[in-house]
Amino acid sequence: MSVKSIGTVCALLIVLCGCATGAPQGYVDVRAMAANYTNKDVDYSFFDASGKPFNFGGEAKPFPEGGTGGIECCALLPGIGQTLRVIWREGDHNDSYDQMQSYRRDVTVIGTSPLQGDAYNYVIVRFFPEHRVEVELVSEPNGPRAFRSPRLDKIFYGQRIMRHMGE
Repeated sequence: MSVKSIGTVCALLIVLCGCATGAPQGYVDVRAMAANYTNKDVDYSFFDASGKPFNFGGEAKPFPEGGTGGIECCALLPGIGQTLRVIWREGDHNDSYDQMQSYRRDVTVIGTSPLQGDAYNYVIVRFFPEHRVEVELVSEPNGPRAFRSPRLDKIFYGQRIMRHMGE
């Protein structure tokens, strides 16, 4: 094999490998849903373990008012077993953003590995009393084999059933 051929093969491998490593290893393309089991409004954002923002987050109403927010789309976030930093503010309806109390926790993402093929991947961020938070990865198939994951909180279906951390 000539030097020119070896150079061409190396250049091609660099291009192909570069395309394959566009996302950090173990990261998952997800939508975010929030379940709020506190009596406060919550405004949250996701960061990596070093504090770099993903520019991704949302809001959730207090539990007595439904305890949910919208579905936020989409971001590459750390997957199962990896650390994700959640920074959030809690407050009452009449509080300005500056009046809300700020909290920060580094949490390990729990859940199951994403399904192969056409699937919806969610991170559910759950806020609990005493400033506790957990993040779970949930994957649901799309298409004719679609089903709702039993891991989705009942409050996403309008049922005010309290959930506890770790359930």
